[in-house]
Amino acid sequence: MTASSSTKAPDTPSIRQQRLQNTGKAILASAVDHFSRRGFEGASLRDIALDAGVRHGMIRHIYRTKEELWRQAIAFLFDRMERELPASLSVSEPKGGVAGFKAFIRWYVGYCARHPEHARLMVQLSILEGPELEWTAERYIGQGYRWYQPVVERLRESGNLPDVDPLTLSLMLTAACQMPYLLAPEIRAVAGRDVHAPAEIDAHAEAVIRVFLRE
Repeated sequence: MTASSSTKAPDTPSIRQQRLQNTGKAILASAVDHFSRRGFEGASLRDIALDAGVRHGMIRHIYRTKEELWRQAIAFLFDRMERELPASLSVSEPKGGVAGFKAFIRWYVGYCARHPEHARLMVQLSILEGPELEWTAERYIGQGYRWYQPVVERLRESGNLPDVDPLTLSLMLTAACQMPYLLAPEIRAVAGRDVHAPAEIDAHAEAVIRVFLRE
């Protein structure tokens, strides 16, 4: 065996890049979990790295700062939500009526059940306030409310939704969809019910529709 054949070939740039991307994804997944449970200040980069199975220095190498990792975690959540939103809703919902409202609530309840960390992180964000909340509100939260508020207003004016302030109504709808998945351990402990069971998810979506919608 020659010296050249016994020497391990160096990684090609594409392999190194793929490994770096995979490491970045692992760090991001861990960061979403830690930030959603402990908030920005409470989350530790060392703990995030430990759960991601990487060295602490890799976070600094890929994301540079804790603030940038936080923003990337927020961006990941909202980008995922947009990717999972059915095309029929993303195109037609702002013009939709009762049928569109029902379809959106059923989808959104399912999304909240699949990804409770999204709502948890948003709650942490609101509790802490500060520049992270302002950045998220400007880039993502406000945009979401502006997208859906015309639907809420039209359904309120037509008598299909309660005649209350549109922003208050939107917040109440959001909370109603999210809450069982934020309180899943409590509901299991008190009532012995698994809110993530498919039948429970469907039933909760229909409950939200029945409570709010006037037909």
